[in-house]
Amino acid sequence: MAYRNIICPIDGSELGNKALEEAIYISKATGARLILLHVVEKWYQSAHLVTDSEEWQLIHNDWLKKGRELLDSELVKVKEKGSKDVETVLRDGDAAYEIIATAVESKADLIVMASHRYSPIGKLFMGSVIDNVTKRAPCPVLWVFK
Repeated sequence: MAYRNIICPIDGSELGNKALEEAIYISKATGARLILLHVVEKWYQSAHLVTDSEEWQLIHNDWLKKGRELLDSELVKVKEKGSKDVETVLRDGDAAYEIIATAVESKADLIVMASHRYSPIGKLFMGSVIDNVTKRAPCPVLWVFK
């Protein structure tokens, strides 16, 4: 299969870094564009608390700034490893929804993401982003485990 666009959601975790290594490898081997995606979920998850106050706007802007810094930092690392066609995307919202939306918009051929292996009880109470993405993605999803 010829890959043209690969999405790799990043969160700065150790396991997320392993998924990124796989995405870099596949991207370099196939010549595909690598899209690094970071979703700021905190704003979405705190929607029931959020007001239109200046303080909340400052908090939101700080979360977005930290997300951009993570993407910029990872972009440097990816380019040092020899990837040339790399793009960064910062989204704000529900992680699973934003990953799928980015995949649709970019016509992704593959999503490479880390699986944190939640227990069945953990999935019940927390949900599983990778589960939701896998069920609804417009392309294959490669799960990277520890």
